[in-house]
Amino acid sequence: MAAPVPRKQISTQADWLRAWENAESLMPAADLDALIERTLAEMRGKLTGKRVAFAWSGGKDSLVIEWLCSQLGITQSVFAMTNLEYPDFLAWVTNHMPPELTTINTGQDLAWLAKHPKLLFPQSATDNAQWFRAVQHRAQRQFFHQKGLDVLVLGRRHAEGNHCGPGGVYTNREKVTRYSPIRDWSHEAVLALLKRERYSLPPIYGYPRGWQVGTGNWAQRLYTKTREQGWDETWQIDPNIVRQAAGVLSQAREYMAKKGLA
Repeated sequence: MAAPVPRKQISTQADWLRAWENAESLMPAADLDALIERTLAEMRGKLTGKRVAFAWSGGKDSLVIEWLCSQLGITQSVFAMTNLEYPDFLAWVTNHMPPELTTINTGQDLAWLAKHPKLLFPQSATDNAQWFRAVQHRAQRQFFHQKGLDVLVLGRRHAEGNHCGPGGVYTNREKVTRYSPIRDWSHEAVLALLKRERYSLPPIYGYPRGWQVGTGNWAQRLYTKTREQGWDETWQIDPNIVRQAAGVLSQAREYMAKKGLA
């Protein structure tokens, strides 16, 4: 039997691929059914009578949230994006997004990135947190207040190192209440549900280190040891992204010159 996937930050692509291949044996159907039943019962208790929507990124955890919410008739959702997304990922989103999805583009583009060079392939948790504040948190706050919601359901999990709040609920200073019903789910449980329900996975999981990096725009690519590694992986995924970036970013031009790609 394949070993469980370790914490995301220290996992490898091979760990995830083995787990995906062996999801049913790592999380037997009876255990998955019991977990789903407990989770849905908790969700009913926390959400009944409230105005609720969910955050959707197209990633594995948000797909599980989409499925769970559909069991309870929760259909509104929000997708945060920038002008720095992978083109083939956006094509996948267009074909697989939930029917009542609201898309909010927070506007980051190459010109914005030129003014914030430290945030290109963030090399610290602090820099990465700035991305989440600027994109996901901003879009979620706007959506939450525009829709007059009581709760926004998220796919945050302890196994990914996420803060979920006591009992999975927390309200921030901007009066956005977030709830994480799958906070205690294992990686294997997430994969087993998606595989059983025959979900189509986004192309990001086929990118270099795709399972570890997850969703997000190319400039926010996580866990690179150097920015050159970030450019290397982006070039492998879609050379046109780097070519277009070179028209605005000196870092991209320098990378291409160094690699003899100019």
